[in-house]
Amino acid sequence: MAYSEEKREEIFNYIIEQIADKGRPIRSILKDENTPSTITFFKWLEESEDKAKQYARACEIRADVLFDEMLQIAFTPEEGETHKRTKKGSVSETEVTKGDMLGHRRLKVDTLKWAISKMAPKKYGDKVDVTTAGDKISSTPSVVRVEVVNPDFED
Repeated sequence: MAYSEEKREEIFNYIIEQIADKGRPIRSILKDENTPSTITFFKWLEESEDKAKQYARACEIRADVLFDEMLQIAFTPEEGETHKRTKKGSVSETEVTKGDMLGHRRLKVDTLKWAISKMAPKKYGDKVDVTTAGDKISSTPSVVRVEVVNPDFED
């Protein structure tokens, strides 16, 4: 489908807004009505350095949006029900428990934490500090002097 320049800008701005404001992944956005195919969208990025920069910046912002969402999930109880079915002989019973869905929230937080660390590894990834006995390892090479000594053997 051919897009006018005005329509292309409108659609592109919608996509950037969805990434930066809502934290949505690009594959999900491009399934929305009136959005281009994945190939067309990435052609737009190749054709315009400005659009490519806007997309990259929106992706950086998305990591921050998802980080904020992760904190909200972690600190906001989520009420729900768990159903546990048991069978005693030929009788089947269902036990319903109401309360905070802690396991569900933990899964959401862990998933977001992993995804964010991949989206913005410099900012949210694990920092590796290589140390020996608490001291940082020097990146300058050490000089080792080797001297061969010919021992005098007396008979």
